[in-house]
Formats: sequence, structure tokens, C-alpha cells
Amino acid sequence: MDDLVTPTEPQPAHASGTPSWASKHDPNEPETFAECSRAMLPVHEVLAQISGKWTILVVQVLSAGPRRFSEIKRHIDGVSQKMLTATLRDLEKDGFVSRKVTPSIPPRVDYALTEMGQELQEPLRVIGNWAHANRHRVEEARERFAEREEEAKRLAW
Repeated sequence: MDDLVTPTEPQPAHASGTPSWASKHDPNEPETFAECSRAMLPVHEVLAQISGKWTILVVQVLSAGPRRFSEIKRHIDGVSQKMLTATLRDLEKDGFVSRKVTPSIPPRVDYALTEMGQELQEPLRVIGNWAHANRHRVEEARERFAEREEEAKRLAW
């Protein structure tokens, strides 16, 4: 049994007496679960924003160049004016979209992707391509799940 336990080798220390693994630790990195949760909150918020259904479609429409609100709405089937307004406002707040008001009667408002919004196009394109290529697998998984659920209901009675 003793041969299954590997003795721990002491880590070589630097001239300062600090173990080599300790010098690689970034003091800004979170160490506790609570610290990790706090550190992930901004990442979670960004991922929630960029993965939203309407965000993906807005970025896709604006990838062709600046558009007016009505043009964006025409290109996105099913989006309400309220939802599109909220999505554009959030994208502007987060720095993905710029909003330019041209004084006229009525005022002209154009939306365009910022540099960061343009950088977002490629990751969204990759995810979109993956979703398109795997949509049949997702449909099959949903069908199998529905069959299992139906079988479980049948057996429960």
C-alpha cells in the first residue's frame, strides 16, 4: 500500500526563499469562491448581453454598415420597437454600437458598429456557423428528450 503513495518532492525555492509556484501567483487573481463570483459578474453581464437573440441579429444587420432604426427593424423579423430600442440602448451603453443624431425634421438617427462591435462580428459568426451546422443534432436531442419524458409519464401512471 505504501508503494501507491508518491512522496511529495519539496519545491525548489528561489533565492528569496519563496517556492517557485508562489512566484507565479497573480495577487490580483481571486482566491475564494466569493472573490471568483465577484470577478465573474462583469464577464457574466457581457456574455449575457452579446449572446442575446436580438443583439446577435442587430450586430448582423449593422455589419453591412450604418442603419437607421426603421431599417434595422425591417431587417429583423419579429422584433418589437420596444425590444429593439432597449437592445440598441444596451449595445450603445456597452460600447458595441454608436448612435449619431443628425438634426433635421424629423431628426435622423443612425446606428453603427463601433470598433468593439466590429470585433464582435467574428466570434458571433463562428457561433452562428456552429449552430447552423449542428441544428439537426440539437433537434434530434430534443426529440430523444421528449420521447424519454413521454415514456416516463406513461410509466408513472
